[in-house]
Amino acid sequence: MDFDKITQIRLLKEDYKIFERYPHYKIVYIDKKNYLQYTNELQTVNEYVNKQLPNWQESPTHNDIPERFNCNSHCLMFFYKDNPIGWNWSNPNVSIDWKNSIQELLDDELYAGGCFVTNLVKRPANAGLINYNMIFEYYLEVMGYNVIYGYIDNWNKAAFRVNYENGLKPYNFINE
Repeated sequence: MDFDKITQIRLLKEDYKIFERYPHYKIVYIDKKNYLQYTNELQTVNEYVNKQLPNWQESPTHNDIPERFNCNSHCLMFFYKDNPIGWNWSNPNVSIDWKNSIQELLDDELYAGGCFVTNLVKRPANAGLINYNMIFEYYLEVMGYNVIYGYIDNWNKAAFRVNYENGLKPYNFINE
């Protein structure tokens, strides 16, 4: 990882800003216990990733998905009108590739990222922003975490916007 090409970020529970909810969006928690029930949904989003980002060298393959879950990574699948249009990955430890933990976190901390919402389907323009807001609410309120860590590739201006609008701030947490 080239630390000059990323910005590390953190969300504290007290900085989280909840937005209006819309009934046409939902998220579903997927982990190593239930991921086989969501094989089709995971494959659908993985295909969106590959179509939308064809030059992404580290794009996950179908075989990477079980490996992610075996490393205790979990996925919040994002739906629009009951159709999967995105995903978000998290792990109780820092796991850049979601398959290998590189740094332990405290019990009330979570590493999150790998957020993707396709633009290949017709959906509202606010889908990405609402996706981020819903996942942070899930991590903080449902899962009970107090701190969420992640990073943004410096080229990804849209990710900066939605993270900052949700209350995240720059914060270096990865041991270099």
